[in-house]
Amino acid sequence: MKKNLFLIFALVALTTFVFAEVKIGIINPQEVLQNSLKGKEAIERLKSMQLSKQKRYEAMQKTIDALEKETMSPALNQEAKGRKTQDLQNKRIEIKRFTEDAQKESMAAQQKEFEDIQRDLMPLIEKIAKADGFSLILDLNTAGVTYFEPAIDITDKVVKAYDSAAAAPK
Repeated sequence: MKKNLFLIFALVALTTFVFAEVKIGIINPQEVLQNSLKGKEAIERLKSMQLSKQKRYEAMQKTIDALEKETMSPALNQEAKGRKTQDLQNKRIEIKRFTEDAQKESMAAQQKEFEDIQRDLMPLIEKIAKADGFSLILDLNTAGVTYFEPAIDITDKVVKAYDSAAAAPK
């Protein structure tokens, strides 16, 4: 009985000792993306690409609207109306394909931008974590964190380090 009691106390003491040595930090990648120079540049590139696709879509839609009006014209004979209807169907297929392709391209570009930034950030996060004595850094967006002490948030340090690294001559 004494032996079991001793083992239980030893286990509790060991567990407490192990947990006392762990220092956990938090990073908010979304904030890094929105506040860092390279993150802002990536967001602008993505917005520019999206705007370009939107303009092309709107031009295609205007063409479709004009064709719809033309097919409704009573002045068209059956043959001309048939050609216009076929053109309209082709344009609708074209805009549908364009929309699907634009979405795929947008997702791929976004993923590439974010992966590039993440690849750049990992060594910086590791350096800051080691310098500040953190054993573990959690991603605020994916870790399911509901509360944390602001003192363990390294987001601002990472943004500053990332901006400094971006400004440094290569």
